[in-house]
Amino acid sequence: MNKKSKLFFLVLLSTSFQTFSQPENDLLNKADSLFTAQKFTQSFELFDSIYRYKKASPAMLLKMAYIKEGLSDYTLAQYYLNEYYLATNNELALTKMEKLAKEKKLTGYETNDLNFIRSLYYKHFQWLVIGVFSIALTLFVFFIIQLKKFNKIPPVTSFFMLAILIGLFLLINFGKDYNEALIIKNNTFVMAGPSAGADVLDVILKGNKVEINREQDVWLQIEWQGETGYVKNNNVKRLTVW
Repeated sequence: MNKKSKLFFLVLLSTSFQTFSQPENDLLNKADSLFTAQKFTQSFELFDSIYRYKKASPAMLLKMAYIKEGLSDYTLAQYYLNEYYLATNNELALTKMEKLAKEKKLTGYETNDLNFIRSLYYKHFQWLVIGVFSIALTLFVFFIIQLKKFNKIPPVTSFFMLAILIGLFLLINFGKDYNEALIIKNNTFVMAGPSAGADVLDVILKGNKVEINREQDVWLQIEWQGETGYVKNNNVKRLTVW
């Protein structure tokens, strides 16, 4: 790993904080000690055990990305950087991912306004739900007041309250799904249909990021190079929102 990469991770680590329960803190302290001692393989194993329980902090995700880049595993380095970005919206991480993608000729990491808006949406999803719920509650109060005052159902308030409730239902049940993943196996076949006997549209190298449309048995329908294709789900690692 070059000096610029090390400096990048040090800058981001200085602005990342984390809180854990006592048992997790003990495990994290041990992992951090190994990381400081440059025993990166051992420290990553401990970080990963915390990560599996959805307990990762931004600082820990950065260390995991640092380790993987140092081991030349650029696919997982991109994965943990992307996880960090989704957790923080730190544009430095976005710049780093784009730089790595250009060096390794990977696609799916292009910086644009849509990707930034999407990351904000997922990061602040819980506050969006609270806001929509507050609007629904306010409309319900108005509904009750108008019902008592005029002794009939207020049509306008009823319409907007129903619309907000439907929106809240859709938001809670379907709004948090994050539909991007990284290809983690080289020479992953993109098939024209969800079958091993379908035509091969392309062969993808690991590290590329793809958008998932839906899941069908062991197949994922993805968008790739302007076409809709299918890859086996064991060839990808889904990105998550913390």
